[in-house]
Amino acid sequence: MAQIKDTAGKLLAQTDWMIIRKVERKVAIPQAVAEWRAQVIAEANRLETELLACASVEDLIAVVSSQNWPVQTP
Repeated sequence: MAQIKDTAGKLLAQTDWMIIRKVERKVAIPQAVAEWRAQVIAEANRLETELLACASVEDLIAVVSSQNWPVQTP
């Protein structure tokens, strides 16, 4: 679980400055960036949910092997 949060955090950190810029100066976040960030968050949520549902080592291996982090488009 910690690895998932760490990976998502590192990916999102690349564009956090755009979120801060939006809050501080009302500069729009490019749509591609917003969509990419949503995909990162969705993948982290999916992996966490599936990990919590694991009933065996085989289930755990399947979840870990299914990681599909989005490629950054911006």
